[in-house]
Parts: sequence; structure tokens; C-alpha cells
Amino acid sequence: MDKNRSAICGKIASRFVKAALGTALLFGVSGVAMAQNMVVRSTGPSASSYPAGKKMANDAKVTLKAQDQVTILTKSGTRVLKGPGTYSLAQGGGSASSASGRLSSFINNRGSSRARTGAVRSAVSAAVETPSNPNLWFLDVTKGGKFCVADANALVLWRPDYTGSATASIVEPANGNVTELAWRQGSALKAWPKDALPVTDGANYRLLGSSVSQSVEVNFVVLQNQPTDLDDAASMLIENGCDGQLDLLVETLNANSGEPADQG
Repeated sequence: MDKNRSAICGKIASRFVKAALGTALLFGVSGVAMAQNMVVRSTGPSASSYPAGKKMANDAKVTLKAQDQVTILTKSGTRVLKGPGTYSLAQGGGSASSASGRLSSFINNRGSSRARTGAVRSAVSAAVETPSNPNLWFLDVTKGGKFCVADANALVLWRPDYTGSATASIVEPANGNVTELAWRQGSALKAWPKDALPVTDGANYRLLGSSVSQSVEVNFVVLQNQPTDLDDAASMLIENGCDGQLDLLVETLNANSGEPADQG
């Protein structure tokens, strides 16, 4: 009897430990993952106190002066704080629905073949507004600077104005070689010519589109690891100085959150 009782008690204890471990993993680990908020944009007198990339706990307070504006990436999207005033990150922050889910395609769709199925059109009609870049990893031919590449084998060029046909010239500054590309009318996307122009870390190219007034210079930063969520993407963009993509990420999150700014 004692042996049977010990065996039963052992099984109950084992189940209890497993249940407790499962609860810890569900609430403890995920809680740590979501415990911090990250600054993704900061302007004004207090910008040095809240630089891009700064992480803060959920119970942190943010004190801003006049002309300050801080955009914070939270578990439910973005939160924009405007000074003067003191704000608690434990209050507000939007609904519980995850921005990661709503914007997974914007973050995770890196392949040119998957992008040709109509992703060229943003949520807003081109007849009403200038289209926004529909993907964080599409290279806008009208904008220069550092550009973070998530997948060097699937880089895609995107043009805002796709109402007519267009061409683009890609110039290699080192030797002056020029590679020509062409878009058909109504097409916004074009695969980067990786066979002629390999996408490597630190490579510089100058782009000039036929419908663009001036050329832009792009400096590639090939990411060693592909980001899997909003936090990873924002951190990598900040770390590598890919400001244009960071701006696009913030603007897209703000457009999808629907939350007004907190203003003092």
C-alpha cells in the first residue's frame, strides 16, 4: 500500500510540477518578453534622455518638456507622447490586439515572388493619396541612405508612381558601370538584378529613376539575422542606422494603431 501510495503521490507531484512550469513559461517568460517598451523616435529638448532604442519597463514614467515628442513601440502598437507632461507607460497604450499580427506581412514578407500578387497597392487608393511603401524590405527608388537588407537573395525595388511605364539606372560608383531596369505600366515592383549587382554588406549604388528629379545613393547593410517581430525589426534598424526604414515602420504602425497622441 505504501508503495502504491508513494507512486500515486509521485505522479500527482510530477503533474503539479509540469503544470507549474507550463504556467511559468506562459506568464513568466512571455511577460519578460513583453515587459519592456522601446523608443523608436524622439524629437525635442528631451531627445537625449529618450534616444531611439531605449527600453523601458511597463511601469516607467516619461517626463517631457514643451516641443518634445516621443514615439514608443508597445506590445499593442505605437504610443505617441507629446510634452509638456509626465506619462505612465502603465496607462493607455491602445487595445490588447497585437500590431505584430496586423502587420506581419509588412515585416515578414521579404520575397519578390510573393510580392507580385497585388501587394503593390497600399490600403489607401493611389487615386486619393500617394501610395506608401507596402513592405519594410522593399527598396524605395526615390530614397537614399542606409538600407537594411533582410534577404540578399530577394531584394525588391519599389516605385511610388506606377501609373505609367518607367526605367531606372543603377550606377556603381566604384567603376561607373550602369545597369538599366524597366517597369511596365501599372507595375510597382522589380526584382533587384542580383546576378549583375550582388547585394553585399557595405555596397554603395546610385539610383536614378526616369520619373524622379534627382538620383539617390543607397548603402546596403545586410543583416546577419532576419528579424522575426516588431521588436527585432525596430532594434536592428536603429542599431544599423537605417533611418528611412525606421521612419516607414513608425508611420505604418501609427496609421494602423488608430490611437491619438497623448498630449500634455
